[in-house]
Amino acid sequence: MPEPFGQGGRLPAELTSFVGRRRELAETKRLLGVSRLVTLTGMGGVGKTRLALRAASGLRRAFPDGVWFVRLAELTDPELLPHTIATELGLPDGLSGHVAELAEYLADKRLLLLLDNCEHVVAATATLAAKLLSATHGVRILATGRQLLRADGEQVLTVPPLSVPGGERRAHSESVALFSDRAAAVLPGFSLDDENRETVARICRGLDGIPLAIELAAARLRVLSPEQILQRLDDRFHLLTNGNRTAAPRQQTLRATFDWSFELCTPAERTVWAEVSVLAGGFGLDAAEAVCAGGGITVTDVLDLVAGMVDKSILLRRNGPYGRMAGYRMLETVREYGQLKLAESGREHEVRARHVAYWVALARRFRAESFGPHQLEWVERLRREHASVREALEYCVTVPAHVVDATEIAASLWNFWYAGGFVLEGRHWLTSALALDTARTPARGRALAAGAFMALQTGEPEAAGDMLCELRTLAEEFDDDQLRAGCAQDSGMASFFAGDLVTGRVLLEEALGGFRAAGDLQQVVNTLVLLAAVTFLQEDDAGLAMAEDALGLCETHRAGWSKTYALWAVAIHEWRRGAHRRAAVLLQDAIASRPADRSQLAFTIGALAWCAGSAGKHQRAAGLLGAAHAVWRVSGPRVAETSPYQAFDELCAAQARQALGTRAFARAFDATAGITAEEAISVALAQKPGKPRPAAGGQHGRPGGLTRREREIAELVADGLSNRAIAARLVIAQRTAETHVENILAKLGFTSRAQIAAWLAEHRAAGV
Repeated sequence: MPEPFGQGGRLPAELTSFVGRRRELAETKRLLGVSRLVTLTGMGGVGKTRLALRAASGLRRAFPDGVWFVRLAELTDPELLPHTIATELGLPDGLSGHVAELAEYLADKRLLLLLDNCEHVVAATATLAAKLLSATHGVRILATGRQLLRADGEQVLTVPPLSVPGGERRAHSESVALFSDRAAAVLPGFSLDDENRETVARICRGLDGIPLAIELAAARLRVLSPEQILQRLDDRFHLLTNGNRTAAPRQQTLRATFDWSFELCTPAERTVWAEVSVLAGGFGLDAAEAVCAGGGITVTDVLDLVAGMVDKSILLRRNGPYGRMAGYRMLETVREYGQLKLAESGREHEVRARHVAYWVALARRFRAESFGPHQLEWVERLRREHASVREALEYCVTVPAHVVDATEIAASLWNFWYAGGFVLEGRHWLTSALALDTARTPARGRALAAGAFMALQTGEPEAAGDMLCELRTLAEEFDDDQLRAGCAQDSGMASFFAGDLVTGRVLLEEALGGFRAAGDLQQVVNTLVLLAAVTFLQEDDAGLAMAEDALGLCETHRAGWSKTYALWAVAIHEWRRGAHRRAAVLLQDAIASRPADRSQLAFTIGALAWCAGSAGKHQRAAGLLGAAHAVWRVSGPRVAETSPYQAFDELCAAQARQALGTRAFARAFDATAGITAEEAISVALAQKPGKPRPAAGGQHGRPGGLTRREREIAELVADGLSNRAIAARLVIAQRTAETHVENILAKLGFTSRAQIAAWLAEHRAAGV
């Protein structure tokens, strides 16, 4: 039997290097300085034990009677918890049967107890901690587990996964450092280089920075290359099975780790884990209630079940997706495990049908409520839940019974596709839904109106014309004035874009009357802005009143996104009247809202360049023209290619070129022509922009540096195909398709598929 309290306690030796966790180490030590009970919680495999051991090792001097590690993973009887601790401390058996005796023996000691893996004896641990700490003065407890103890005085640190590579720091994240370290141990000589750096980064991102998963992946280098590991992450629970034989059985494979977490959940929590796995990305409580209520779980049950899963680190709480409401998310690896369990349950179609119903209802609410004080909140919420609606739509278009739901969702969200910066994706879903759902209904009419609008914005007037022909027929068939107004609006916009301002104005005025009669204020504002644009080109002062009418409606109803267009409309009329300073102020007000709608941003920055040029600030005008070009390049819509405003941009550029000289103008324009949208906003607001992004060039002369395969996949992305559809088309694994798309985004410096499509369109136009 070991001597009690000898030589500063007993901690197991570290057999591998400790990587990262500088912030978490400092926070653990800080919490132990202010609290006598600290719990490190987090999902399985996240590294709680290693962090606790490293923190405890660094605190030995603070505890004269030692730092003691008590392993609870193998403890099956909670009543033996005091005995287990006493045995580890080396106490005589006769003094260790009860907490009171243990507390009496420790009364005058100053020591740290590290209670590891408490989750399966959490109630017993909480009770022991409370009694032990209340009866002693110098004892502190550091506990680890997958859920909270919920004991008095407990301070909690949720241990996150390791940082994952992103942006410009692909080779400097903790997860990449861990992979490299463990890889070198199994494959001597392994190191990061130009060939494997991106692949390793994608492996670490794909595994969510979970240390256990990364270590298991690195171990596979004995038989697989990094690229092969990456391609097999679609089936990560079969891939990551070759762990350390000396580790606990539940830590030898990724599946075993998650099986252990699953078994620790109640039956109802297991059901919720499986069912919320259909909610890709983030979600709110209302989404969880909609998806999980049924099959024995009521709506009122869901809150407590979600709370339990947050406590067990299955769900992560995040800032709200809508206003002040809380939101939740799952790491992708956790979600994938849930999807496996959902498929095994035989309830997948039932749960996905609930998910679709949730999105049908939410899309209708958005359509009804989005013009008002919560407009920007709605847009932000839908942006955060974008992955979830995409998941729902992908299911709808593959299940015949739900194609009608795809039509309803895609059409109801048409303003979001625009406001959120997803025009090309919205166009894809509308096109897919219209092709599959051929029933002649008012919903189809709304989808045709939205589809035609987007087709015009993406430079496809022929496709828009075909949809408008059918829309006219449906409007008459259902005697629907709202559909007639939508048809007139789209037709007027088509004439406007084609240069027929007179016809365009007549049709838009007809649409305005129809929308006013229907009480559709969102469309009233949209149409007023379009009329203001037409009258601007006609040099008709009546357009200013239209623009101010739109702005007044937006201000009255506090519709933030729509207001940015109204501000632009008022500003261009003020500019034409010579009020350049007022116009610039209005435009900067619109830009200051940092709209996700890149088309609106590009229009506004372009008009701000006109103001600068008219004020004689030609250097700034050139820079703003470059910034507008940069935003158009990534915006998706192609209005700029045929826009009547091009003449004003060209006039502004000609004046700046004459004032500055050709070379100076080119330098000013090029300095901003490759920047990001956020940097363009900084330029427009006269803030110091970040470092300009280099223009996408290519190795071996390939545009953007894309390989032949990547260019092929970029073409399919531009056609609106999902990763799943690309994989099916090219007969490759979905994970491989995802990897190629990620690689394309990284090489081009983009963040969305719409940007890929816009970039490709630009290069097609240039004949590249």
